[in-house]
Amino acid sequence: MNYSIKLLSLFFFSVCVNAQEMNNSSLFNVSLRSGISTYEVENQFKSVAVNYSAHLLKEFKISDQGALNLGLGVNNFHFDFVDSNGLFINAQNTFLELPIGYKRYTYNENRTNAFVTELGILNRLKLNEDFTTFPETDFKEDLGYHLAYMVGLGYQTTINDKIGFAVGFIYSSDLLDSRYDNSNRIENQVSIYFDFKFFN
Repeated sequence: MNYSIKLLSLFFFSVCVNAQEMNNSSLFNVSLRSGISTYEVENQFKSVAVNYSAHLLKEFKISDQGALNLGLGVNNFHFDFVDSNGLFINAQNTFLELPIGYKRYTYNENRTNAFVTELGILNRLKLNEDFTTFPETDFKEDLGYHLAYMVGLGYQTTINDKIGFAVGFIYSSDLLDSRYDNSNRIENQVSIYFDFKFFN
């Protein structure tokens, strides 16, 4: 948990420092996402997971077409598996996520619409595990940290001077995980995103 506090401190410090230097950027973005992935726990199971998340993002313009994208969000993964005793289990794992990416915009002539590409890393910290079984069974909580890479492709349009909208896809996959008793891996995650952008 100390690690999460350090990550949060770094995130908000970066926002405060850069906000004064880069004022020609979106005020903030709200990103809603949903997708699928594979979720594997070492020596136990591998399953297909459905995930949904909400993120608060802030972009800092660093060039005419480029921006640094920082965020904070919560992501929930739902999946089913059968344990070694043949018990059917429904699981929900909740993660705190801190994405850090570089976005590049390819605008049309009037700069009202743009294709958007993104490349970055995704920090994940598992906050909670919730298991549902019948009959009810107790499980030892196993929490840890993930570092993943992410690649995004989308399309953005301007609604008016204050609001924009973007839709696209993000692919991510774990590079490493740590602090688990049994290694957890989230791989081949494909999510569709809907971003609502609010400008100064």
